[in-house]
Amino acid sequence: MKRFSFLVAGLIFLVTMEACKKWEDHIALPEQQLSETLMEHIKKDPQLSSFARYVEQTGLDSLLGSSKNITVFAPANDALASLPGSITSDPAQLKALLKNHISTNAYFTRNAVDSLRVPLLNGKKVFFIAKKFDDANITESDIYVRNGVLHKIDKAIVPLQSVWEYILYTKSSFLQNNYISTLNYIGQDPNLAELDSINPATGEPVYKPGTGIVNINTFKTKVLDVANEDSLFTYILLTDDAFNAEKARLQPYFNGANADTANSNASWVTVKDFAIRGLYTEAHLPAVLESKFGVKIAMNRSSIVSVKKLSNGIAYIMNASGISVQEKIPVVYIEGETPYSFSVPSSATIFYRERMNPLTGTAFKDIYLNMGSSGANRYVSYYTNQLYTTKYKVYLMSLNDKVVSPQADGTYGTDSTLNHTVRIFNRQADTLALRFENSVNVTANTYTEFYLGEFTNDEYNWLLSYPASSPSGVAYTLNPATRYIRVAAPATATGRPFNLTMNYLKFEPVF
Repeated sequence: MKRFSFLVAGLIFLVTMEACKKWEDHIALPEQQLSETLMEHIKKDPQLSSFARYVEQTGLDSLLGSSKNITVFAPANDALASLPGSITSDPAQLKALLKNHISTNAYFTRNAVDSLRVPLLNGKKVFFIAKKFDDANITESDIYVRNGVLHKIDKAIVPLQSVWEYILYTKSSFLQNNYISTLNYIGQDPNLAELDSINPATGEPVYKPGTGIVNINTFKTKVLDVANEDSLFTYILLTDDAFNAEKARLQPYFNGANADTANSNASWVTVKDFAIRGLYTEAHLPAVLESKFGVKIAMNRSSIVSVKKLSNGIAYIMNASGISVQEKIPVVYIEGETPYSFSVPSSATIFYRERMNPLTGTAFKDIYLNMGSSGANRYVSYYTNQLYTTKYKVYLMSLNDKVVSPQADGTYGTDSTLNHTVRIFNRQADTLALRFENSVNVTANTYTEFYLGEFTNDEYNWLLSYPASSPSGVAYTLNPATRYIRVAAPATATGRPFNLTMNYLKFEPVF
């Protein structure tokens, strides 16, 4: 009871202190000011007469005279005098400008920290730091009236485009933005679709077919939603010459039956790494940025042509991509513990093991198929969509040893040399066509990769910019670019088991 009493007393103290702070804000001002609305106070201030006039012209005076809790960052007359006639004579643009200075929440300078972005009436957010509102200086602050807070500033802050709005606005000026603007497909938006039922097995909502159908852009769904004003982004935009040069450099890695598909894939691989989460200003631009996909981008300052400030980030227009081909066409790993399917005898036992490499001390997971004497020609299957049209060196990491069972019922594994055959197929019609086959003896207690040979992938017949599934919900997981892989036991094995074990397969591009 004593502990509870102290807790209650503490809470009462905190609430009381906050109430006192709010009361101090009130009593620090003339009593008459507390009876005024924002609109009434602004109209009485001769330094804000232009702002007051524009507010009345656009019909926003009713909001500033309402009972809502509002913050206004009001530019002084001198600041508004420099506005171009294209804004002041256009009611829509003028209203958009004024909304960029009004928030429907109360913000004092004591709230202003580096991370604070004030949500504004037009859906944008602007940094409010100490005595600054974006680039404007706050000349008078924390003027507390009946329905909110007023700050006077020395500059009008014109609404900025978001990264997405900038992409669409400049699509006729930049080939890169034009390409991104075309990446649309028809899909169902759950926020607009009509709920039909709840799937009893998964608990997921099921929406009525044909409802909430909208155009969706793949760049926003597969890369980053750069239209989101709640987040900050750094966007890299190549000049047309640089964009074409980058596409030409990458296109040989996406050869296929259709030249348009190869061209589109080269375009996609060029742009997919150019939206980075986070705001990196010129003053704090690192030498290397990293994309969502782990691709490293060298930000060579000599390649920056110009910089564009945006409402939810920044854009760097560059005349070189800053990305090596090794980053774009990476080493591909297929992990043993993520199989696609099995062909094993009913007596087989499959173990997913957590292991430790004794030479490096590195933890890893693998798969172990204990098939004994009945596993001839049996296999475990995998697939990948990440092998592009180039030559790869193929390696198998397979740890063959004895391990103490986690069930404490002895050991499993073998001291025998195991034989593994790796086969790679692509699908032709309803059959799998063999494209690579090689075998290796997996010797006991060998903690290094086994080299299998070279595999050349000669076609890539799928659009990388496609969404994960069709509008009807059919997954595109397996597609014409998919390569199917089997790790198989031998047909015969004298005096040793048909067991299989795999940590990973590695495909290393040959440049």
